[in-house]
Amino acid sequence: MLISIFSEGHAMSHQPPSRRRAAPSVIAAAALLAPALAFPGQAVAYAAAGPGDCVKPDDIDCNATSITGGTSGGGGTGGGGGGASGPVQPPDPVGLTENQGVGFVDVPGEPPAPAPPSTFLLVQQANDSAAFPIPTVHTAPTDKTYVRLRTNLWVEGFGVVQTDPVSAGAQTVQATAKPSSVTWDLGEKKLVCQDAGSKDGETCHYTFKRSSTGQPGGSYKITATVTWTVSWTCEGDDCDTGGGDLGTTTRTSQPTPLVVSEIQTNTGQ
Repeated sequence: MLISIFSEGHAMSHQPPSRRRAAPSVIAAAALLAPALAFPGQAVAYAAAGPGDCVKPDDIDCNATSITGGTSGGGGTGGGGGGASGPVQPPDPVGLTENQGVGFVDVPGEPPAPAPPSTFLLVQQANDSAAFPIPTVHTAPTDKTYVRLRTNLWVEGFGVVQTDPVSAGAQTVQATAKPSSVTWDLGEKKLVCQDAGSKDGETCHYTFKRSSTGQPGGSYKITATVTWTVSWTCEGDDCDTGGGDLGTTTRTSQPTPLVVSEIQTNTGQ
């Protein structure tokens, strides 16, 4: 074999002209046979088509612009599977705060102020803080009285009760309890007086009709129950309403023994 060296420094193999012309012919034949081997029934159509024509089976797109991978078939000793995979977890966000990373966006400025509590809640707090006194019983005569003798009655602790103001936001609530009556349990009868009574007995008194001899310990156990009427007021722009009633509240005294005796008369006979 002869080798000719050109001035550019390249080497070219000298082969007989017939062999050099045979290589392009083989390539052209292979190109024509490829569709015929894939689709034998349409080999004639491919052969008849011109250079610019597209003759194809129904499942081939001449104008396809992309190829989507699928699962390749296995075969022989080296077949392998390929194709699309499952969902892919996106990467962690970069440059975001913890809240932004889960879908929350920081809003500039101060957070909004919480809503003020309801007026009713403040009313409950005020009512719960009210300090109602336990009444104390007094009688005249003291400790011992007599049948058919007027016994005067009065109590300590019959007064107005007002709570400290309870404030939240633009509202201030205060509860006020006013005494309205005293219910006396005298052992042989119950009596209602509209005020605290007094030592002189002008507004509240009672005359016993029976002695307490048959009672436990030989005395009546007297109690006095004071009733207050409670109301409340609210001042401020956040008030749901300006005020209202809370009903009544009562406090009862400790039992106080009172001996009631018969008046003995001596006719001298």
